Amino acid sequence: MKKFLLSLLVIGTGLMVFIQPVIAQNLDSVEQSLDASPASEATEGSLASASAEAEQRLQDKKDQDITETGGSKKSKLTAFLDEHPIGSLTWHNPLQHAIRQAVANGLPANILVLLLLFPLIASIIAASRHVVGLKGFGVYIPAVLSVAFVSTGIAAGLIIFIAVLIASSLARLIVRHLKLPFLPRTAMVLWVVSFLITALLIASSWFGFSSLLTLNIFPLLIVMLLTENFMSTQLFSSQKEALSITFETLIIAVGCALLINLEIIQQFVLLYPELSLLGVATINLLVGKYTGLRLLERTRFQSIIEEE
Repeated sequence: MKKFLLSLLVIGTGLMVFIQPVIAQNLDSVEQSLDASPASEATEGSLASASAEAEQRLQDKKDQDITETGGSKKSKLTAFLDEHPIGSLTWHNPLQHAIRQAVANGLPANILVLLLLFPLIASIIAASRHVVGLKGFGVYIPAVLSVAFVSTGIAAGLIIFIAVLIASSLARLIVRHLKLPFLPRTAMVLWVVSFLITALLIASSWFGFSSLLTLNIFPLLIVMLLTENFMSTQLFSSQKEALSITFETLIIAVGCALLINLEIIQQFVLLYPELSLLGVATINLLVGKYTGLRLLERTRFQSIIEEE
């Protein structure tokens, strides 16, 4: 367990090095705002100004978040459809016409993009496991986690992810002495994790780390619910194996989140939904037909293969 916690702390330290410039920038802005406003001027007007600034940060994040139905991303994708009209209804574009009619009737275009991208993400995860040999918590968990990272932002999502792993490991050390059955023990671990994540968010508000202040509750809960998968893996595998599976799940989720954020991919699946769905189905069929060694296994047994 000590080695496991040490590994988590090393990962967390590396992540802090990655986000340190962002934190420093936020701290500088907080210090400047404190210097510019004397303590005697901390009145109701300054509180209103801080609240307005927080609301503006939240709105800016919504505008860039494809998972938000109230942001400008929805209008941007709708405008993209308007800029690329299609011809009359034929056998190869019924879904295009249906999507445009639904958007005209008020259905958010970004929701349609996410629904069209989700099968692609699941196919990529399946290929990474079946062909490459990466492990992970199935297909569904990395796919949902990637969407959560899109909503939170990669940096903030990684912070929450590492914090949840550390919190769940500490909670497991504390709760196991209570000798509870599995389900009550899991509930107690989630209780501890919820408390520690709440403390993290409160601390982030003190340091002005805006990326954590604008988190949506649902992606936050998705990341926290990974605690149960993490604990289940520890029950049936070693702690090293659990950390390895968790880390590979993280790699897959981050890669898929970066793919979802690409505007060219969003626009393609929205403009050519039939082609994208057929392409994903073809990828799944090709991956399913693959029966050779996984790429990581080929690397692992390279010496044996060369002898043959």
